[in-house]
Amino acid sequence: MQALVQVTAAARMMGKAVALHTHFNHPNEISWVTKVAAQRLYESGVTVRNQTVLLKGVNDDVTTMKELIHGLADMNIQPYYVYQGDMVRGVEDLRTPLYQSLELERNIRGTIAGFLMPQFVVDLPEGGGKRLVSSYDSYDRKTGVSTFTAPGVKGKNVFEYHDPLWSLEA
Repeated sequence: MQALVQVTAAARMMGKAVALHTHFNHPNEISWVTKVAAQRLYESGVTVRNQTVLLKGVNDDVTTMKELIHGLADMNIQPYYVYQGDMVRGVEDLRTPLYQSLELERNIRGTIAGFLMPQFVVDLPEGGGKRLVSSYDSYDRKTGVSTFTAPGVKGKNVFEYHDPLWSLEA
């Protein structure tokens, strides 16, 4: 921890920012040890942010996500990103559909301080970068296909994201 504190202090002297990014996905991952470590980092001036992956059956409901956000905030850890799961073979059963992120964001925004509201994002495949889930150009819930425009990306600038196959059943 001391090395991180020293790097952070040196970076500040050069006008640069350093942040530690944690990866809590559920409030049950927050322990007394986590709280002590987060407090020490906070007292030492280290910025800590959290990146969460939205996981089916783990943190994909409003109550759990709000509890996670509040737990992070109580430790002075900024809830930074909530990612849609990547379209990776073998994890289809853990992914959530885009509409679930949209609903979570809609139901959480306004219930907590704005600076504590994480950005709900899709890290688009093929180099499309991170885009807010709400910034889609089109989204067909029936097919589960959404499109996003990434004007700053050279070459291809329209990218597709697909909901998990299980969500298209019925």
